[in-house]
Amino acid sequence: MSVETLNEEQQLINQYHSNDYLLSFPSKNILGKGKAVELTEEEQRGLSFRKRIESLLHKGTLNGMENPIVIGALPFHQQDKGTLVIPEEIQQSEVYQNVDNSLSSDTISSTHIQSIPSGKEYAKAVEKITKEIKEGKLEKAVLGRVLQIDVDKQPDISHLIQNLITHNHDKYNFALNTSEEGKEKTLIGASPELLISKKGSIVVSNPLAGSRPRQKDPEKDVLIAQELRHSEKDLHEHQLVVQSVLNALRPFCKKLHVPEEPSVIHTETMWHLSSEIIGHLEDPYTQSIEIAENLHPTPAICGTPNDIALENIRQLEPFNRDYFTGLIGWSDKNGDGEWAITIRCAEIEENTIRMFAGAGIVKDSVPEEEKNETAAKLQTMLRVFGIDFYEEEGNESC
Repeated sequence: MSVETLNEEQQLINQYHSNDYLLSFPSKNILGKGKAVELTEEEQRGLSFRKRIESLLHKGTLNGMENPIVIGALPFHQQDKGTLVIPEEIQQSEVYQNVDNSLSSDTISSTHIQSIPSGKEYAKAVEKITKEIKEGKLEKAVLGRVLQIDVDKQPDISHLIQNLITHNHDKYNFALNTSEEGKEKTLIGASPELLISKKGSIVVSNPLAGSRPRQKDPEKDVLIAQELRHSEKDLHEHQLVVQSVLNALRPFCKKLHVPEEPSVIHTETMWHLSSEIIGHLEDPYTQSIEIAENLHPTPAICGTPNDIALENIRQLEPFNRDYFTGLIGWSDKNGDGEWAITIRCAEIEENTIRMFAGAGIVKDSVPEEEKNETAAKLQTMLRVFGIDFYEEEGNESC
Protein backbone atom coordinates (compact mmCIF):
# COMPACT_ATOMS: atom_id res chain seq x y z
CA MET A 1 0.00 0.00 0.00
CA SER A 2 1.40 3.39 -1.03
CA VAL A 3 1.17 6.34 1.32
CA GLU A 4 1.09 9.85 -0.18
CA THR A 5 2.67 12.61 1.88
CA LEU A 6 0.80 15.90 1.63
CA ASN A 7 2.87 19.08 1.43
CA GLU A 8 2.24 22.01 3.78
CA GLU A 9 -0.03 23.75 1.27
CA GLN A 10 -2.30 20.74 0.85
CA GLN A 11 -2.42 20.18 4.61
CA LEU A 12 -3.45 23.80 5.17
CA ILE A 13 -6.14 23.76 2.46
CA ASN A 14 -7.51 20.47 3.77
CA GLN A 15 -8.11 22.13 7.16
CA TYR A 16 -10.47 24.74 5.67
CA HIS A 17 -14.09 24.74 6.86
CA SER A 18 -16.93 26.94 5.66
CA ASN A 19 -16.75 29.38 8.59
CA ASP A 20 -13.02 30.05 8.02
CA TYR A 21 -11.07 32.64 6.03
CA LEU A 22 -8.85 31.17 3.31
CA LEU A 23 -6.59 33.03 0.87
CA SER A 24 -4.63 30.86 -1.55
CA PHE A 25 -2.59 33.45 -3.46
CA PRO A 26 0.41 32.91 -5.79
CA SER A 27 2.72 34.29 -3.06
CA LYS A 28 1.45 32.22 -0.11
CA ASN A 29 -1.53 30.56 1.55
CA ILE A 30 -3.23 32.02 4.63
CA LEU A 31 -5.89 30.23 6.66
CA GLY A 32 -7.68 32.12 9.43
CA LYS A 33 -9.89 30.42 12.00
CA GLY A 34 -12.25 32.18 14.39
CA LYS A 35 -12.59 35.90 15.06
CA ALA A 36 -10.25 37.40 17.63
CA VAL A 37 -11.22 40.91 16.58
CA GLU A 38 -13.62 42.18 13.93
CA LEU A 39 -14.93 45.50 12.70
CA THR A 40 -18.72 45.70 12.89
CA GLU A 41 -20.94 47.45 10.36
CA GLU A 42 -21.44 50.31 12.80
CA GLU A 43 -17.69 50.69 13.33
CA GLN A 44 -17.07 50.73 9.58
CA ARG A 45 -19.69 53.37 8.80
CA GLY A 46 -18.19 56.53 7.31
CA LEU A 47 -14.61 55.20 7.34
CA SER A 48 -12.31 54.90 4.35
CA PHE A 49 -10.81 51.47 3.62
CA ARG A 50 -7.49 52.61 5.13
CA LYS A 51 -9.15 53.86 8.31
CA ARG A 52 -11.05 50.58 8.68
CA ILE A 53 -7.84 48.53 8.49
CA GLU A 54 -5.99 50.91 10.84
CA SER A 55 -8.84 50.77 13.33
CA LEU A 56 -8.90 46.98 13.32
CA LEU A 57 -5.11 46.68 13.67
CA HIS A 58 -5.29 49.12 16.61
CA LYS A 59 -7.95 46.96 18.27
CA GLY A 60 -5.70 43.94 17.76
CA THR A 61 -2.74 45.69 19.37
CA LEU A 62 -4.89 46.72 22.35
CA ASN A 63 -5.82 43.05 22.73
CA GLY A 64 -2.15 42.18 23.13
CA MET A 65 -1.48 40.86 19.61
CA GLU A 66 2.13 41.33 18.54
CA ASN A 67 1.79 40.73 14.78
CA PRO A 68 -1.90 40.96 13.86
CA ILE A 69 -2.95 40.19 10.27
CA VAL A 70 -6.22 41.49 8.88
CA ILE A 71 -8.06 39.30 6.37
CA GLY A 72 -10.96 40.82 4.55
CA ALA A 73 -13.29 41.52 1.67
CA LEU A 74 -14.06 45.15 0.87
CA PRO A 75 -17.01 46.28 -1.28
CA PHE A 76 -17.08 47.95 -4.69
CA HIS A 77 -18.86 51.01 -3.29
CA GLN A 78 -16.81 52.40 -0.42
CA GLN A 79 -19.86 53.40 1.62
CA ASP A 80 -20.97 49.74 1.84
CA LYS A 81 -20.06 47.29 4.60
CA GLY A 82 -17.07 44.98 4.27
CA THR A 83 -15.92 41.87 6.11
CA LEU A 84 -12.75 42.55 8.14
CA VAL A 85 -11.36 40.26 10.84
CA ILE A 86 -8.21 39.40 12.72
CA PRO A 87 -8.57 35.64 13.15
CA GLU A 88 -7.95 33.88 16.46
CA GLU A 89 -5.57 31.50 14.71
CA ILE A 90 -3.61 32.01 11.51
CA GLN A 91 -1.69 29.38 9.56
CA GLN A 92 0.51 30.19 6.58
CA SER A 93 2.30 28.07 4.02
CA GLU A 94 4.40 28.41 0.92
CA VAL A 95 2.91 27.75 -2.51
CA TYR A 96 3.99 24.55 -4.19
CA GLN A 97 4.01 23.78 -7.90
CA ASN A 98 1.57 20.90 -7.59
CA VAL A 99 -1.55 20.54 -5.51
CA ASP A 100 -3.72 17.53 -4.87
CA ASN A 101 -6.12 17.05 -7.79
CA SER A 102 -7.77 13.87 -6.56
CA LEU A 103 -11.06 15.53 -5.73
CA SER A 104 -14.19 13.92 -4.39
CA SER A 105 -17.32 14.58 -6.40
CA ASP A 106 -20.11 16.78 -5.07
CA THR A 107 -22.87 16.80 -7.64
CA ILE A 108 -25.46 19.54 -7.31
CA SER A 109 -28.27 20.40 -9.68
CA SER A 110 -29.73 23.79 -10.48
CA THR A 111 -33.48 24.18 -9.98
CA HIS A 112 -33.67 27.74 -11.36
CA ILE A 113 -31.23 30.12 -13.08
CA GLN A 114 -31.87 33.82 -13.64
CA SER A 115 -29.65 36.36 -15.37
CA ILE A 116 -29.96 39.87 -13.90
CA PRO A 117 -30.32 41.63 -16.30
CA SER A 118 -31.26 39.19 -19.06
CA GLY A 119 -28.83 38.77 -21.94
CA LYS A 120 -31.13 40.84 -24.15
CA GLU A 121 -31.34 43.70 -21.62
CA TYR A 122 -27.58 43.56 -21.06
CA ALA A 123 -26.98 44.01 -24.81
CA LYS A 124 -29.32 47.04 -24.78
CA ALA A 125 -27.32 48.57 -21.92
CA VAL A 126 -24.10 48.07 -23.93
CA GLU A 127 -25.71 49.91 -26.86
CA LYS A 128 -26.55 52.82 -24.56
CA ILE A 129 -22.96 53.03 -23.30
CA THR A 130 -21.41 52.89 -26.78
CA LYS A 131 -23.75 55.71 -27.87
CA GLU A 132 -22.59 57.89 -24.96
CA ILE A 133 -18.95 57.10 -25.73
CA LYS A 134 -19.41 58.14 -29.37
CA GLU A 135 -21.02 61.36 -28.12
CA GLY A 136 -17.85 62.06 -26.12
CA LYS A 137 -19.43 61.70 -22.65
CA LEU A 138 -16.97 59.02 -21.49
CA GLU A 139 -14.28 56.66 -22.80
CA LYS A 140 -15.15 53.38 -21.08
CA ALA A 141 -17.62 51.81 -18.68
CA VAL A 142 -17.68 48.31 -17.23
CA LEU A 143 -21.13 46.74 -17.16
CA GLY A 144 -21.81 43.60 -15.17
CA ARG A 145 -24.58 41.12 -14.66
CA VAL A 146 -25.43 38.61 -11.97
CA LEU A 147 -26.39 34.98 -12.41
CA GLN A 148 -28.63 33.87 -9.54
CA ILE A 149 -28.88 30.10 -9.22
CA ASP A 150 -31.07 28.04 -6.92
CA VAL A 151 -29.69 24.54 -6.32
CA ASP A 152 -31.11 21.34 -4.87
CA LYS A 153 -28.80 21.26 -1.84
CA GLN A 154 -26.31 23.45 -0.01
CA PRO A 155 -22.94 23.29 -1.81
CA ASP A 156 -19.92 21.73 -0.08
CA ILE A 157 -17.67 24.78 0.07
CA SER A 158 -14.59 22.80 1.17
CA HIS A 159 -14.90 20.76 -2.02
CA LEU A 160 -15.48 23.85 -4.16
CA ILE A 161 -12.40 25.73 -2.97
CA GLN A 162 -10.24 22.63 -3.48
CA ASN A 163 -11.59 22.43 -7.02
CA LEU A 164 -10.94 26.14 -7.65
CA ILE A 165 -7.36 25.96 -6.40
CA THR A 166 -6.64 22.85 -8.47
CA HIS A 167 -7.80 24.52 -11.68
CA ASN A 168 -6.57 28.07 -10.90
CA HIS A 169 -3.42 27.43 -8.90
CA ASP A 170 -1.60 30.57 -10.10
CA LYS A 171 -4.59 32.84 -9.41
CA TYR A 172 -5.90 34.63 -6.30
CA ASN A 173 -8.18 31.99 -4.78
CA PHE A 174 -10.33 32.78 -1.77
CA ALA A 175 -13.13 31.48 0.43
CA LEU A 176 -14.19 33.94 3.13
CA ASN A 177 -16.95 33.73 5.69
CA THR A 178 -19.15 36.79 4.95
CA SER A 179 -22.06 35.82 7.22
CA GLU A 180 -24.23 38.57 8.68
CA GLU A 181 -27.32 38.87 10.89
CA GLY A 182 -27.91 35.14 11.13
CA LYS A 183 -27.40 34.60 7.39
CA GLU A 184 -24.58 32.15 6.64
CA LYS A 185 -22.71 33.35 3.56
CA THR A 186 -19.40 32.53 1.89
CA LEU A 187 -17.59 34.56 -0.77
CA ILE A 188 -15.58 32.24 -3.00
CA GLY A 189 -13.61 32.80 -6.17
CA ALA A 190 -10.43 32.67 -8.24
CA SER A 191 -9.45 36.18 -9.31
CA PRO A 192 -6.81 36.56 -12.04
CA GLU A 193 -6.23 40.25 -11.24
CA LEU A 194 -3.86 41.69 -8.62
CA LEU A 195 -4.72 45.22 -7.59
CA ILE A 196 -1.65 45.72 -5.38
CA SER A 197 0.91 43.76 -3.44
CA LYS A 198 3.43 45.40 -1.13
CA LYS A 199 6.49 43.93 0.54
CA GLY A 200 8.83 46.46 2.11
CA SER A 201 9.50 49.18 -0.45
CA ILE A 202 8.37 47.17 -3.52
CA VAL A 203 4.83 47.28 -4.89
CA VAL A 204 3.34 45.35 -7.80
CA SER A 205 0.09 45.91 -9.67
CA ASN A 206 -1.11 43.68 -12.51
CA PRO A 207 -4.07 45.24 -14.34
CA LEU A 208 -5.98 43.14 -16.87
CA ALA A 209 -8.12 44.68 -19.61
CA GLY A 210 -8.96 43.38 -23.06
CA SER A 211 -10.27 39.81 -23.16
CA ARG A 212 -11.32 36.93 -25.40
CA PRO A 213 -13.06 33.65 -24.53
CA ARG A 214 -10.87 30.53 -24.85
CA GLN A 215 -11.63 28.09 -27.70
CA LYS A 216 -11.91 24.30 -27.46
CA ASP A 217 -9.95 23.81 -30.69
CA PRO A 218 -6.22 24.37 -29.86
CA GLU A 219 -5.45 26.00 -33.22
CA LYS A 220 -8.39 28.39 -32.95
CA ASP A 221 -7.39 29.14 -29.35
CA VAL A 222 -3.90 30.26 -30.46
CA LEU A 223 -5.41 32.41 -33.22
CA ILE A 224 -7.76 34.08 -30.72
CA ALA A 225 -4.80 34.94 -28.47
CA GLN A 226 -2.90 36.42 -31.44
CA GLU A 227 -5.93 38.43 -32.47
CA LEU A 228 -6.24 39.83 -28.95
CA ARG A 229 -2.55 40.80 -28.90
CA HIS A 230 -3.03 42.98 -32.01
CA SER A 231 -6.60 44.25 -31.45
CA GLU A 232 -6.68 48.06 -31.56
CA LYS A 233 -9.91 48.10 -29.55
CA ASP A 234 -8.50 45.93 -26.76
CA LEU A 235 -5.09 47.61 -26.71
CA HIS A 236 -6.85 50.97 -26.31
CA GLU A 237 -9.01 49.58 -23.49
CA HIS A 238 -5.89 48.16 -21.82
CA GLN A 239 -3.97 51.42 -22.10
CA LEU A 240 -6.77 53.32 -20.35
CA VAL A 241 -6.40 51.01 -17.36
CA VAL A 242 -2.59 51.07 -17.31
CA GLN A 243 -2.53 54.87 -17.43
CA SER A 244 -5.00 55.07 -14.54
CA VAL A 245 -2.90 52.68 -12.44
CA LEU A 246 0.27 54.68 -13.14
CA ASN A 247 -1.46 57.93 -12.17
CA ALA A 248 -2.56 56.36 -8.87
CA LEU A 249 0.88 54.90 -8.08
CA ARG A 250 3.03 57.95 -8.93
CA PRO A 251 2.31 59.87 -5.68
CA PHE A 252 3.74 56.92 -3.70
CA CYS A 253 6.64 55.79 -5.92
CA LYS A 254 10.04 57.22 -6.75
CA LYS A 255 10.47 54.76 -9.61
CA LEU A 256 8.03 52.77 -11.78
CA HIS A 257 8.69 50.03 -14.31
CA VAL A 258 6.04 49.53 -17.01
CA PRO A 259 6.23 46.97 -19.83
CA GLU A 260 6.47 48.48 -23.30
CA GLU A 261 3.50 46.39 -24.39
CA PRO A 262 1.07 44.06 -22.64
CA SER A 263 1.53 40.31 -22.53
CA VAL A 264 -1.28 37.83 -23.14
CA ILE A 265 -2.15 35.56 -20.21
CA HIS A 266 -4.88 32.98 -19.79
CA THR A 267 -7.20 31.33 -17.35
CA GLU A 268 -9.05 28.10 -18.15
CA THR A 269 -11.83 30.13 -19.78
CA MET A 270 -10.33 33.48 -20.92
CA TRP A 271 -7.40 35.22 -22.60
CA HIS A 272 -6.44 38.62 -21.12
CA LEU A 273 -4.07 41.47 -21.94
CA SER A 274 -1.85 41.91 -18.88
CA SER A 275 0.74 44.46 -17.70
CA GLU A 276 2.78 43.87 -14.55
CA ILE A 277 3.75 47.26 -13.10
CA ILE A 278 6.49 47.38 -10.45
CA GLY A 279 7.10 50.38 -8.22
CA HIS A 280 9.70 51.46 -5.64
CA LEU A 281 8.07 53.36 -2.77
CA GLU A 282 9.30 56.69 -1.46
CA ASP A 283 8.21 55.56 2.03
CA PRO A 284 8.51 51.81 2.75
CA TYR A 285 6.05 52.19 5.64
CA THR A 286 3.20 53.22 3.34
CA GLN A 287 0.20 50.98 3.99
CA SER A 288 -0.76 48.57 1.22
CA ILE A 289 -4.43 49.40 1.78
CA GLU A 290 -3.74 53.12 1.30
CA ILE A 291 -2.32 52.41 -2.14
CA ALA A 292 -5.17 50.00 -2.92
CA GLU A 293 -7.70 52.64 -1.97
CA ASN A 294 -6.03 55.16 -4.27
CA LEU A 295 -6.22 52.66 -7.13
CA HIS A 296 -9.82 51.54 -6.56
CA PRO A 297 -11.90 51.41 -8.63
CA THR A 298 -9.68 51.07 -11.68
CA PRO A 299 -11.09 51.42 -15.22
CA ALA A 300 -10.79 47.61 -15.41
CA ILE A 301 -13.87 47.27 -13.21
CA CYS A 302 -15.48 50.73 -13.40
CA GLY A 303 -14.50 52.92 -16.36
CA THR A 304 -13.16 56.33 -17.26
CA PRO A 305 -13.80 59.07 -16.37
CA ASN A 306 -14.50 57.33 -13.09
CA ASP A 307 -17.41 59.45 -11.89
CA ILE A 308 -19.36 59.30 -15.15
CA ALA A 309 -18.75 55.56 -15.53
CA LEU A 310 -19.89 55.02 -11.94
CA GLU A 311 -23.12 56.91 -12.57
CA ASN A 312 -23.81 54.74 -15.63
CA ILE A 313 -23.20 51.61 -13.55
CA ARG A 314 -25.70 52.81 -10.94
CA GLN A 315 -28.30 53.51 -13.61
CA LEU A 316 -27.85 50.42 -15.79
CA GLU A 317 -27.00 47.60 -13.36
CA PRO A 318 -30.24 46.48 -11.61
CA PHE A 319 -28.39 45.24 -8.51
CA ASN A 320 -25.83 46.34 -5.93
CA ARG A 321 -22.40 44.86 -6.61
CA ASP A 322 -21.64 44.51 -2.87
CA TYR A 323 -18.36 42.52 -2.76
CA PHE A 324 -18.26 41.88 -6.52
CA THR A 325 -15.39 43.92 -8.08
CA GLY A 326 -14.33 45.02 -4.60
CA LEU A 327 -11.07 44.00 -2.88
CA ILE A 328 -10.04 40.71 -1.30
CA GLY A 329 -6.82 40.17 0.63
CA TRP A 330 -4.78 40.88 3.74
CA SER A 331 -2.71 43.54 5.51
CA ASP A 332 -0.34 43.52 8.47
CA LYS A 333 0.80 46.19 10.92
CA ASN A 334 3.98 46.87 8.89
CA GLY A 335 1.87 47.96 5.93
CA ASP A 336 2.65 44.90 3.84
CA GLY A 337 -0.24 43.14 2.17
CA GLU A 338 -1.89 41.87 -0.98
CA TRP A 339 -5.22 42.90 -2.44
CA ALA A 340 -6.80 41.29 -5.49
CA ILE A 341 -9.92 42.44 -7.33
CA THR A 342 -12.95 40.34 -6.43
CA ILE A 343 -13.87 38.89 -9.82
CA ARG A 344 -14.55 35.33 -11.09
CA CYS A 345 -16.43 34.80 -7.88
CA ALA A 346 -19.70 33.79 -6.26
CA GLU A 347 -21.47 34.38 -2.96
CA ILE A 348 -23.21 31.33 -1.50
CA GLU A 349 -26.12 31.57 0.93
CA GLU A 350 -27.70 28.21 1.77
CA ASN A 351 -29.12 26.88 -1.54
CA THR A 352 -28.65 30.11 -3.51
CA ILE A 353 -25.57 31.09 -5.51
CA ARG A 354 -24.93 34.56 -6.95
CA MET A 355 -22.21 34.94 -9.58
CA PHE A 356 -20.96 38.13 -11.22
CA ALA A 357 -19.23 38.88 -14.51
CA GLY A 358 -18.60 42.14 -16.33
CA ALA A 359 -17.17 43.44 -19.60
CA GLY A 360 -15.41 46.69 -20.49
CA ILE A 361 -17.37 48.75 -22.98
CA VAL A 362 -15.49 51.09 -25.33
CA LYS A 363 -16.40 52.88 -28.57
CA ASP A 364 -16.05 49.85 -30.85
CA SER A 365 -17.75 47.36 -28.54
CA VAL A 366 -20.32 45.03 -30.13
CA PRO A 367 -23.24 44.31 -27.74
CA GLU A 368 -23.54 40.62 -28.61
CA GLU A 369 -19.77 40.08 -28.19
CA GLU A 370 -19.74 41.81 -24.80
CA LYS A 371 -22.70 39.71 -23.65
CA ASN A 372 -20.86 36.57 -24.78
CA GLU A 373 -17.74 37.72 -22.90
CA THR A 374 -19.66 37.91 -19.63
CA ALA A 375 -21.08 34.43 -20.29
CA ALA A 376 -17.55 33.10 -20.86
CA LYS A 377 -16.27 34.70 -17.66
CA LEU A 378 -19.09 33.09 -15.68
CA GLN A 379 -17.79 29.70 -16.79
CA THR A 380 -14.95 29.82 -14.23
CA MET A 381 -17.45 29.44 -11.39
CA LEU A 382 -20.10 27.47 -13.30
CA ARG A 383 -17.55 24.72 -13.98
CA VAL A 384 -16.63 24.54 -10.31
CA PHE A 385 -20.26 23.94 -9.40
CA GLY A 386 -20.77 21.58 -12.34
CA ILE A 387 -23.67 23.69 -13.64
CA ASP A 388 -24.46 24.23 -17.33
CA PHE A 389 -25.87 27.59 -18.39
CA TYR A 390 -27.30 27.99 -21.88
CA GLU A 391 -28.69 31.41 -22.50
CA GLU A 392 -31.84 31.73 -24.53
CA GLU A 393 -32.42 35.03 -26.28
CA GLY A 394 -35.28 37.03 -24.83
CA ASN A 395 -35.57 34.92 -21.69
CA GLU A 396 -34.54 36.20 -18.28
CA SER A 397 -34.38 32.74 -16.80
CA CYS A 398 -33.64 29.28 -18.06
